[in-house]
Amino acid sequence: MLNNMKLLEINKEQFEIYSYGRYPYVKTFSEEICWFKFEENEITLLATIVYCKIDKDFNAIFLGRDLNKKFRAIKVMVSFESKDDLISEMNACIPQLLSQHNNGLFMQGDEASETFSIFLSKVPDHKKNIYLKMLLEEPKHYPAYIVMQELAYWFKDPDGIFIRDFQSASFNSRLFELYLNAIFYEMDFEINRSHAQPDYMISKSGIEIAVEAVTIGEMEEPANKLILDEQGFENLQSYVKQQMPFKFARTLLNKVRHRPEPLKLCYWELEHTQDKPFMIAIHDYSRRMSMSFSMPALQSYLYGMDSESGTRIEQHYFESRSIQSNFFGSKKNENVSAILLATNATIPKFDRMGIIAGIEQHNVKTLIRGVKTDDDCTPIPFIADVSDPSYEEPWCTAAYMFHNPNALKPIYPGLFPNVVHVFLEHGELLQYYPPNYILTSTTQVFEFE
Repeated sequence: MLNNMKLLEINKEQFEIYSYGRYPYVKTFSEEICWFKFEENEITLLATIVYCKIDKDFNAIFLGRDLNKKFRAIKVMVSFESKDDLISEMNACIPQLLSQHNNGLFMQGDEASETFSIFLSKVPDHKKNIYLKMLLEEPKHYPAYIVMQELAYWFKDPDGIFIRDFQSASFNSRLFELYLNAIFYEMDFEINRSHAQPDYMISKSGIEIAVEAVTIGEMEEPANKLILDEQGFENLQSYVKQQMPFKFARTLLNKVRHRPEPLKLCYWELEHTQDKPFMIAIHDYSRRMSMSFSMPALQSYLYGMDSESGTRIEQHYFESRSIQSNFFGSKKNENVSAILLATNATIPKFDRMGIIAGIEQHNVKTLIRGVKTDDDCTPIPFIADVSDPSYEEPWCTAAYMFHNPNALKPIYPGLFPNVVHVFLEHGELLQYYPPNYILTSTTQVFEFE
């Protein structure tokens, strides 16, 4: 039986869906070159082979679940000249590693008293939101369920109310926070959530940035499948262009004016945020699919400029209401370094990431279509089968960073390589696209008997 104990090679995406504990600086002197998984009797081991760029040798790291379900290092093997020799030694040590588990877990000694399990019931059934029920009851969303669960094991909740909100009225707001955690980790930021405000302190290359997350709450529930015919599409576009500037304005201005308890200071005036860039991350959930079209509305409000014609906008009008445009033009907002608009913090996005990582969907075909840049950063339409082994998609897609031209603490765009950067320079709006980057997308799910 021992001879059958061999590691199964997996793709990088599957490994990373389960492991969020890598320190970013490790990438400066080493490179992960292959990934493995071993499963037996509800015990799972992960492993990766790391090539050291300094010593020019191969090393291996085994990971097992700790008492909080996080995959963490349980064995390190170093200084092998041959990758094949290292793999042989890795397979040989599996029985010894399996002897150390306790109910499939490998104690580290520093675990929290309670595992952060977002699907462990915390609210009565009648208060559970429809999205939670979709994740729990619909097999087609099993990939998203697994991805959210694994990501949450690494999540820190300073307020102590995340799970209750996630399961009841504030699902989208909490899903957005999970998503931000994933994209910041993917972009090699160190993430600090030990403070009650703002939501994140992220750091890279010696630069620390304060981030507050906010969502525009939904007005309708997904009770029925959404079908956008020509009239429905026109209505959605009209809604986004006319009403979304008002919703963005109200949401952003509330954050700028907010003085959180107990100190009643602005986000950028707190002891741990002073003299550091401050960014607001925002997501539109106001109507189904509105997030796919609301970027121009936010851009026009932030810069006071029509996205299509480039003409100046002093006021936004809708029916009998009007609001002042040009959020960044106000001196009151000079402490806001940038606005990060995310448009993909949705269940379909989590489903896609799970499918790419090899989590199976039975009797389901998932397609993605939209606009993506090519190698030369030129936007072109695309369509892809998410389950195709050649299909790739990072966490951070369809995200836009609008830089404040009057910011007291500007953000260096190179810190965020996987977003579209928007600047106002000499009265002209400039957008810088990453190559091979999804700018906008929709997901189609086909279910079969």
